[in-house]
Amino acid sequence: MPEILLPYTDVELTEEVNRIPNTYGLLNELGLAPNEPKGSIYVRIEYRDGQIYVLAAAERGGPAEVGPGDTENGIILQIPHFPHLDKISVDDIDGVLEVVNGEVTPGSLERETANKLMTIRNKHSITREYVRLGMLKGLIKDGRGRTLYDLFDLFGISKKTVDFTLGTDTVDIVEKCEEVRDHVMVNLKGETMNGIEAIVSSSFFSKLIKHPKVEKFWINAQNAALHTTIGRDYRGNNWGRVFEFGEITFREYKGSLPVRSPSGAISQEANVAAGKGHAFPTGTQSMFRTFDGPVYHIERANRPIDEGSEPIFISTKVLDHGEGIELKSQSNMLAVCKQPECQVELTTSN
Repeated sequence: MPEILLPYTDVELTEEVNRIPNTYGLLNELGLAPNEPKGSIYVRIEYRDGQIYVLAAAERGGPAEVGPGDTENGIILQIPHFPHLDKISVDDIDGVLEVVNGEVTPGSLERETANKLMTIRNKHSITREYVRLGMLKGLIKDGRGRTLYDLFDLFGISKKTVDFTLGTDTVDIVEKCEEVRDHVMVNLKGETMNGIEAIVSSSFFSKLIKHPKVEKFWINAQNAALHTTIGRDYRGNNWGRVFEFGEITFREYKGSLPVRSPSGAISQEANVAAGKGHAFPTGTQSMFRTFDGPVYHIERANRPIDEGSEPIFISTKVLDHGEGIELKSQSNMLAVCKQPECQVELTTSN
């Protein structure tokens, strides 16, 4: 029996799947946590408690002010491995009719391969968004709900939560926003930012814009400094509302992601839990990163990852007795906030 010949090599399949753009997810579209390739499966996150302060003037040529040494600490994280098995079987092609350029044609291995690559790309894109969402929440999990890293526990800090109590008409929402801003700015230390944004659930967003102390700015004072914009913004397949108030840009993140339970059943997990939100600084120097680790494959050992890429690696195996071709894909990534004390959980208890 002749050997099955896949029309592409592993290298070509890997190149092709990485050419498919990642169009999934609001966080991906916002450019939060850009990709950074690493040559090791381990990444060290360093943090220092050195202070920045105003320098004293001195005579020219005189002795300079000597600053105290920074106390440097660090944690080492292992980049998780996300493998997935798929296959092209005889039934995917045999007896299947497809419409191509207006003509009905039999199914082909080439077209089925292209379809599988798109599916593989989407699965890894969703996983990347899920890991980044976990980064903002401070709790990074995998697709079966297992905790990979609790960032607050790792860094030894307590999570800051601000209860907006949006069901209370008399609460000062501007003051709540200022509490968020103050906490973020105090904890920036040596970092910089150009603003604060928050991804919030639909219920939180609706309660916010309907609150008496917010709605009046929207309806009666369109030009007020506190209220600059409200509308819908289509980003990363998310048709969510956007509202800037109290110098915080609130973004409604609709939808959910499919995850598996330990028993294998698939359920939907909301991108942002009902009545919740997660605020974070924008325009930072390097606070948020998605680290891409090396590929787990003998042919790729000690080979660097392309700068700025989202490496998805594919290897193939011909199944016994001509039953099809197995496709194994993998990505190795970890999204991290290097200063989780700058993240704030938003909630409303009523």
